[in-house]
Amino acid sequence: MPLSPIFPLDMLKPGEWADVADVSGDAGWVCRMAELGLREGCRIQMIQDGTPCLLRVADCKLCLRSDDTSQILVRPLHSAKVV
Repeated sequence: MPLSPIFPLDMLKPGEWADVADVSGDAGWVCRMAELGLREGCRIQMIQDGTPCLLRVADCKLCLRSDDTSQILVRPLHSAKVV
């Protein structure tokens, strides 16, 4: 089965799940995102899109500005139920 395409996080719609494919930008910012649980390979859910957006990362919620979301690339999941 081919992998889903990769696109910026800000293209996810509320309720959609995705796996993070890449987090780019300043090394300090990338490190801070990793400390918050947002790193390559993690699974996230878009709770609220827009500026700021609200994400579910593991058992936490994370709020990001739109300029931050464009630096995060995701691979959407097409399953109706994600665990």
